[in-house]
Amino acid sequence: MLHLHSAVRPALCALLLGSALSPAQAMTAAEKRVDTASAPHLALPGAGKTMLVHYVQSKDDHRGGILASNLADLKQKVAFCVEANRRLGRPVRAPREFPEQVLRTNQFEYSAPNRRITYQVGYSVRMAEDCSLVEIEGREASLRSVKGSCEIDFVRKTAHGVCDSGGHADAVRTPLGPGREQQEKTRAALEADPRLAKQMAVLRRLSANVPAGGAKMTIAGLECEVVNAMASTSGCITRAGSFIPTVGLEGVSLRGQWGPLGTTAVAAKLDMPVNPAIFTPYVNAGFTITAAPQ
Repeated sequence: MLHLHSAVRPALCALLLGSALSPAQAMTAAEKRVDTASAPHLALPGAGKTMLVHYVQSKDDHRGGILASNLADLKQKVAFCVEANRRLGRPVRAPREFPEQVLRTNQFEYSAPNRRITYQVGYSVRMAEDCSLVEIEGREASLRSVKGSCEIDFVRKTAHGVCDSGGHADAVRTPLGPGREQQEKTRAALEADPRLAKQMAVLRRLSANVPAGGAKMTIAGLECEVVNAMASTSGCITRAGSFIPTVGLEGVSLRGQWGPLGTTAVAAKLDMPVNPAIFTPYVNAGFTITAAPQ
């Protein structure tokens, strides 16, 4: 292991970050491909019979400086890799550029009343043994309904799980849950029962951060209601449109936050007509399909 004197480390880092790591920080070509990926439904041919979906495109919206911190860590790792490899006579391929972000997510979600498919174009980066950067582009989709899930990998051309020819078109729709008014009546009745006093007190503490009456926001031109599932998990859901999807959550998410990680809608459209083939990208496309174990 390479050991550096404590007085030398700051100067070495400054030298390396000012020379080998001097290229301007901007989106790399791979980042741009992910960030500017077009919506999957735009590539489908016109269909004689369309269906209505709620459509949302979301991009990463990470908070708390986590991406800046991760990028700084990556630069520091490369700096020490370059110095160590040169001292040890190992190959060195110092990066000519660094990405703007170490992680990118571009999602396209299509929700029907009984099924939902989410396409994701993702970007990540790691350092190789010669100090160069390896950029990874992922292109996947996940189809879900009460029938199960179908996980699709467009790079490997594989689909695994419940991947039927109809894309879960025959899935039973989950019944809608009770509205807010009914929920409040049910809670009041339960709280009035002394046998449930302790349990309801715990429930009140867990839901203390949920805005009374539902705080509202406008994202991508649509109004949504702020919800807080847990202390570090929140979102903004819209239940507008001609139907309310019931797969995974009731409604359509325009923002989701999980600790410092999150996504926010950049485009959204309710009751949008699309080719039903949007739910079956693995059909007649040369995919290897494997069924989930029974």
